[in-house]
Amino acid sequence: MTFKQIYVNLPVNDLDASTSFYVALGGVPNPQFTDETSAQFALSEAVIVQVMTHEQFGRFTSRPVASGAIESILALPAESKEDVDRLADAALKAGGSEPRPAQDMGWLYNRAVDDPDGHSWELLSYDPSAMPGAPE
Repeated sequence: MTFKQIYVNLPVNDLDASTSFYVALGGVPNPQFTDETSAQFALSEAVIVQVMTHEQFGRFTSRPVASGAIESILALPAESKEDVDRLADAALKAGGSEPRPAQDMGWLYNRAVDDPDGHSWELLSYDPSAMPGAPE
């Protein structure tokens, strides 16, 4: 079996604020799956984000919809350290927040940005061949 895409579904409080954030993060809106209760963005060919109002999100589960607590940290690779900074800065200008300082380990550079609802995204650029202990 081969998986081709991942669809990340997130409950949000303010659909317009979330739309601004995900467009700034480089998301391409998909009007076919966007209405007054949800919006879809392609972050890459493989990563699709669907943001939904809490009410709409609740229609897909019988469990309570979480709010406030961190549930996961989602990671997105970028081409370079400069791309990480460009995307993070754009996301911050669009209403995101930065929960911690950037991390630069030499072989890996990342910045964390939270969307307006606190969903955490790690933007990273890395070279696994430069990782300590990597095969020559």
